[in-house]
This record gives sequence, structure tokens and C-alpha cells, in this order.
Amino acid sequence: MKLKKETKIGLTAVIIITFFIWGYNFLKGKNILSTNDSYFAVYENIDGLEEASPVYISGYKVGVVETIKLHKAKKDKIVVKFSVEEDIKLPRNTQAIIYPATLIAGKAIKLNLSDNTDFYAKGDTVVGILEQDLVSSLSDELLPVKNKIENLVVSIDSVLAIFDHKRREDLKSSLDNLNKITTDVSTLVDSDNSKLADILNNVESITNNLKNNNEQLTNILGNFSEISDSVNKADIKTTITNANKTLAEFSEISQKINSGEGTVGMLIHNDSLYMNLNKLAADLDSLVIDLNENPKRYVHFSLFGKKDKK
Repeated sequence: MKLKKETKIGLTAVIIITFFIWGYNFLKGKNILSTNDSYFAVYENIDGLEEASPVYISGYKVGVVETIKLHKAKKDKIVVKFSVEEDIKLPRNTQAIIYPATLIAGKAIKLNLSDNTDFYAKGDTVVGILEQDLVSSLSDELLPVKNKIENLVVSIDSVLAIFDHKRREDLKSSLDNLNKITTDVSTLVDSDNSKLADILNNVESITNNLKNNNEQLTNILGNFSEISDSVNKADIKTTITNANKTLAEFSEISQKINSGEGTVGMLIHNDSLYMNLNKLAADLDSLVIDLNENPKRYVHFSLFGKKDKK
């Protein structure tokens, strides 16, 4: 059977169109000759992920990203449809992580399979996670440093703005004076170096003496401690109270004596007793003299029991 020319042209066109479609999908990472299962993942940010980006499991390519669309109900979410080979089953809680495959190849998805024994059905939605790349991580970490540096530069500019020519000269003079003071102190220390050495030697000698007499110092401190304990145990407060009471009573007696009250006060302030005593002493003296001169007048002796008549 001989084909017509028109039939040959039609078959050739179909073959060319089929090959073109297959080649186009192949270039996009799709293989229309193989059967794949499709799944979905929802992200807040896909960070440059594109259609036909590869899907890996442990670094092995198992599928491609088919479509990327905005979520119909939530416009701030992005829905990514990806396919994997039919014989690969995804356990529940599997994570579809967007990560930088290489610096040149851009983003890809790696599937982090869980240990769950229950599996997703094709068309289900898995957990979508965006892994921060190195550049984004460095940007987030360096941004606060950048802000601090900018604030520091502004602060330095503000500080330098107050230093006009006169203030800079004053600051230079202050630094020169400080340098001169440092030099003078250094010279003074050098000149009195021997004195400082003697002082340090004396301090060392005192320290050694204290160290050598440590036992004696301990005994002295112990004696002071015993004296302190004895003083603490003594009823000093009662003793002082009694002494104050005695002094008060003695003061009261002194006041009474000074005012002429009582026998002692009368003896001190009244001289009549003194005069009477002097007169009594004089009378006794006259009596003793008269007794010595005229004993018979006072003492009578009679051998016969008679009394002499005067």
C-alpha cells in the first residue's frame, strides 16, 4: 500500500510537533514519557525558586517543579506544584525545603522524608519550608552591625564638629602638658630610685619581722582578747551606777555640812564649842597645877581615922 503525499506530510508534521513538545518539556525538566506523581507545597516566600527547578532526595534528583502560582484564598502565600517519580512515596510530615542548590544553579527543593508509616496521596500538600541561604543569613547578621557603624560615624562627625581650630590647638597644648608631666614624673622616679628601693627594703624588713614574731603577736592578741572578755563580763554598768549614787550622797552631805546642818556642820561653822573647849582645857590646866601645889587640899590621909581640919 502506497501512502499519499499528503499523508506523508501530515505524519512528518505530527512527528516534528511531538518531538518539539517532548524537547521543550525535557528542557524544562519534564519527561512526558514517564509517569510522575504531583504534590503541592505552600510558602510565604519562594526566594527565587522557578519552574523546572529540580527536586532532590538526599542529593538525588527525583522530580521537578511544575508550576508556581499565588494562593487563591491567601494572596500572601505561594503554591508550588512539584512532581516526583511514581515509585517514590512521600511519608506524612515530609518537608519540602527550598534551598540554594549552587550559587549558579539557583534554588531547588530537597525533600526531607519523615519516619511516618502513613503516606501522602498524590495531589496532597506537604510541609513547605524556606531555608535561608548564606547571603541572606549574612545580610540579616550584618544589618545590625551596619546600623551601628552608621550611628557611630554620625556620632564621630558630631564630636569632630565641635573641635574648631582653637579647640584643636587647646587639645594639642593639653596633650603636650600631659607629656611634660609624664616626663617630669619619670625623671623624679629615676632620681629617687634609690630612696624608693630603701623604702621597699624597709617595708620588706617590717614584713619579715611581723612574720618572724607571728607567734608572739598571736599571744598578745590572745591576751587582749582575754582582757576584753573579762571587761565584758564585769558588771561595769552596776559599778558606775553605785559610784554615781555614792558621789551624789557625798555631795549632799557636803552641801549640808557647808550649810551648817548637823553636828559636823555646827562644829565647822560655830566656834563656841572651840572656845568652850579651850576654856575647859585652861581650867583643867589650872586644876592640875593647883593639885600639884596643894595636894592636901584635895587628898586627905589619916592614919587614925581622923580628918584634918582646915
